[in-house]
Amino acid sequence: MIVALLGDVHANLPALEAVLDDADRHGAEAVWNVGDFVGYGAFPEQCVRRLRACGSVHVAGNYDRKVLKFPRRQAKWRKAKAPAKFLAFQWAWERLSEDSRTYLASLPREARLERAGRRVLLTHGSPASESEALTEDTPEARLAELAALADADVVVCGHSHVPFVREAAGVLFVGTGSVGRPEGGDPRACYALLHADEDRVLVTHRRVGYDVEAAAAAIRDAGLPEEFAQMLHRGENYDGVCGAAPGKAEREEALRAVRALGEQCRVEVGHTEQVTRLALRLFDELRAVHGLGGEARFWLECGAMLHDIGWVDGQKGHHKTALRLILSDRQMPFDARRRGIVASIARYHRKALPAKRHEHFAALAPADRAAVSVLAGLLRVADGLDRTHTDAVTDVACEVDDKRLTIRCTADGPVDAEVWAAEKKADLLARALEREVVVEAGGWG
Repeated sequence: MIVALLGDVHANLPALEAVLDDADRHGAEAVWNVGDFVGYGAFPEQCVRRLRACGSVHVAGNYDRKVLKFPRRQAKWRKAKAPAKFLAFQWAWERLSEDSRTYLASLPREARLERAGRRVLLTHGSPASESEALTEDTPEARLAELAALADADVVVCGHSHVPFVREAAGVLFVGTGSVGRPEGGDPRACYALLHADEDRVLVTHRRVGYDVEAAAAAIRDAGLPEEFAQMLHRGENYDGVCGAAPGKAEREEALRAVRALGEQCRVEVGHTEQVTRLALRLFDELRAVHGLGGEARFWLECGAMLHDIGWVDGQKGHHKTALRLILSDRQMPFDARRRGIVASIARYHRKALPAKRHEHFAALAPADRAAVSVLAGLLRVADGLDRTHTDAVTDVACEVDDKRLTIRCTADGPVDAEVWAAEKKADLLARALEREVVVEAGGWG
């Protein structure tokens, strides 16, 4: 008996077709799928239909279940999840037919089979939880606990997107790897072939090349975030592509170039440093609300350091001049996407709010536009908090509920002008976070 073990297709039809073709060439008699049909990719409906047509054994993944919950949870998720992740759920739900939604809802959390005299458990995560990610590094003691729960000889699982074979307490654990969203730096689709007879069980993982560019192009054509395309190109998860801060050497190189441009444009150093410091404090205080990661924080830092470089050509329209200078500078080691993000953050530190009629903003992917709105919103408030250029505000703290964001300032002196300016400039942040923004002054002596 030869069985193709696969999972985590995540709406990547080109990868799925390549894997099914490879499995057929290698004599697979059946397909066992451990779930996550949808999410991130551009082909949710097509992947559900293709897998149903295989005559496979399927279980639902945790992502499948979350997509089915979208209509009930969207109000909560809109506030709690990063904009790109919210969009992924919404997009998948809206593009699944009613028939496919009903089918996914009918799938079990686990399936039990008996083949070649062995009991097999298919589950998305682990025998204990569909959201527990097992890997080659899972402690032996934990696998032994799960073996006791499994009541099986072989456990086939996904969720971690990591291929592995482990044995614990007489139970063989097989991680399928991911068909549609492989990780670990290898962009090829991954699945496993199970060879089983009465004498032995042999598992072989296979990496299958496919048309990554076609899958990525479909993501872009669908208007989904560029990060989702980059996940395929780089073989990394979402946080790896956009959530992690750049490495130390990369960050220092970029900041040197940013400072050099600031010096060339004769920025007011004290004001720039104060605004940057306050913008980053606000970012850190509000992480649980905006859900952005380390790279976004770095974009904010660069945008804040460059927000006033347009003054080199005078006060009038200096925000637009900053945009032009950043987009045309070739010393900063940014690709076109990151340059556009940093330039947009600096541009929107004053005057008009982001709008699709602005060519540079419209050119950004939807998730990047959402991030720019949050980051520029933070920068506008931080700029207002140094209205008098006197470093009067020493720190900020934030309190948040479903309707209001309160920013409390610690000050070394009167900050009436700062509070007034920050509240006046809080319009973008209020829109981006969907909350009223109130700025209050703390005590000073």
